[in-house]
Amino acid sequence: MVNPVPPPHLSPEQRERLEQLVDAVRLRTVLYPAPKPPPPRPQARSRQYPFGRPNPWRTARGRRRG
Repeated sequence: MVNPVPPPHLSPEQRERLEQLVDAVRLRTVLYPAPKPPPPRPQARSRQYPFGRPNPWRTARGRRRG
């Protein structure tokens, strides 16, 4: 990894603080790696209707038993 050069307008105290923060961030990434995302869930297959959802009244009238 390349060490970035701090901006010249920072005071020595600010540079030291910046280096401490960088070290802390690097240590944190080593100790606590990012969690892996959960595996993808299978998609629920829904029936596709060509003209939107069917009319419930029509489907109920169309089903006659007898």
